[in-house]
Amino acid sequence: RGTLPPSECCLTYTTHKIPRQRIMDYYETNSQCSKPGIVFITKRGHSICTNPRDKWVQDYIKHMEEN
Repeated sequence: RGTLPPSECCLTYTTHKIPRQRIMDYYETNSQCSKPGIVFITKRGHSICTNPRDKWVQDYIKHMEEN
C-alpha cells in the first residue's frame, strides 16, 4: 500500500470528493510524473487521480494508514 504499482501519471485530478467507503486502496504516482498524484482504487476497480494537496485526500490516506 502507498507505493507505485503501475507506472501511471495523473494528467488531471478529480474535481469531486469520492465517498470513502468506495475506496479499496491507493498508491502514489511515480516521482518522475510532471504532476504529483494519489490514485485511489475503488471497489469496482476504477483508478481515480486525486490531488495530494487536497485535505480530503490527506485525510483518506491517514485513515487508511491507521487501519
